[in-house]
Amino acid sequence: MRQSLRNTRALLLIGLPAIVLACGGSDEPSDTPIAGTYAATFFHTSGASGQTDQIAAGSTLQITLAANGSTTGHLHIAAPAGSPPLDADMAGTWTATENHVVTFTQSADTFVRNMPFTWGSDIQGISILTGDKVFAGTRIEVTLTRAST
Repeated sequence: MRQSLRNTRALLLIGLPAIVLACGGSDEPSDTPIAGTYAATFFHTSGASGQTDQIAAGSTLQITLAANGSTTGHLHIAAPAGSPPLDADMAGTWTATENHVVTFTQSADTFVRNMPFTWGSDIQGISILTGDKVFAGTRIEVTLTRAST
């Protein structure tokens, strides 16, 4: 019996610190299923001048959501006749709510930072971010599909 108590005490002295260290916090960001590189696979605008398939017109949106909450990427809006194109850096941060609503904070003043996106998956199970909002009479609908994690 005495030997059993000594063995138990030895296991506690060795094992307890290991358990405490394994359960401790970390300064490293945790992985999230939302993180990854996304590209616009659906990008439509509609308003008084009609509806435009922005991808067919040459517009692109690519954004990478890092697990640490940072973003990188690029937005290019093709120029309508007589107007200059818009190019914007998507550098900034992202956050997500428990309801999977993703918002962006960026210095670039584009619809991306003013539109909530909902994270989910398409019928093949691929992660997507979808946004749909009206700005000054123009509706912008975007689906971003994850290309990689």
